[in-house]
Amino acid sequence: MTSPQLIPHNRSAPAELISLAESDIAHIAAFIAAQSGQSKAAVEAHLRWFLLENPARQSEQPLGFGLRSSGELVGCILCSPQAFQCQGENILLMGSSSFYVDQRFRGQGGRIFLQLSRLASRWPLFGTSANPHAAALWKAAGAKPIPHSDGELLGILNWPPIAEEFAHRRTSSRFLSRLAGTSSSRVATLLHPLKLDPHADDALQPITSAGQASELIASNRCKQMSALRNQSYIHWRYFSARDSSVAAFAFRSEASSRNILVTVNQRTRGYRSQIKALHVLDVYPEASAVEWLRIVGVLLSLYSRDVDALVLRNQDQEKRKVFCEKGFLWRAFDAPSSWVLDKTKRLSSSDWYVVPADGDSLI
Repeated sequence: MTSPQLIPHNRSAPAELISLAESDIAHIAAFIAAQSGQSKAAVEAHLRWFLLENPARQSEQPLGFGLRSSGELVGCILCSPQAFQCQGENILLMGSSSFYVDQRFRGQGGRIFLQLSRLASRWPLFGTSANPHAAALWKAAGAKPIPHSDGELLGILNWPPIAEEFAHRRTSSRFLSRLAGTSSSRVATLLHPLKLDPHADDALQPITSAGQASELIASNRCKQMSALRNQSYIHWRYFSARDSSVAAFAFRSEASSRNILVTVNQRTRGYRSQIKALHVLDVYPEASAVEWLRIVGVLLSLYSRDVDALVLRNQDQEKRKVFCEKGFLWRAFDAPSSWVLDKTKRLSSSDWYVVPADGDSLI
């Protein structure tokens, strides 16, 4: 879900800052649905899963904060805890999600974020879906960007819907965008071919339960700051039947003779949702560039008929270079999308292994 744009506006009606509780879920869902154009039922189902079924949530933790005017919810930011681990120590971070402010009250969005930032004295705070305006609030609060969250790699399999999106961003005419997508896609296909050879093999084996996934990675302990991938987290994230597009695989690495967990989901993107994208959510333990190329090559063979593009995020400079040499396009964000604010001083390590499954960036 997206963060609000903070833009100049006329003076809005008074609004009071409130704490949100489980009993407010239906009202929160109605507000977010109105702001995002989604159905209320879909938003409420998502929130009940993402917030209330989250195994890391504890009863004393806040659900979030809101703005209320004349009895109506006009802004919100929600809290989503997640357990991380570093060198054997488990640390709970409080994530932020669903930062929305009604157009009439955009100038007051900072009040909600300030209330969230006060939680930093109890838990380190993080966010993984900040737009440039929200990123400015994180920075002003003293937060630091999480490494490698400044863009994404696009491996394009089917150019017409992507070329249409590029054209749309340069013109307000849908007709011209559709026309440009049709004509320019042939040129783009020639100029930016993927140099990975999609080939089907048995390197990716489907995983059908959280128990299987937990057993696969049980012996791997990450030295970096990384998500705590225990069985309850894996079940909630990938096997709670919330998203039929989610898939988990076991990758057997020939290079290191180890098993690696790979998870993906599918989403639509673009101004009219015309792009079908496959997102790599998690690869654990961290894989080398050689292993990544093999994983992506097999994913291409599995999904080439179903998606238009494969999306990779949180890639370091070495892997960005490798994938760009293979025909992937680098799309830089206007600001880092992931931030951490640690006033507790518990995060001694500055070495992070954050993946797209963390927080709410690609769920």
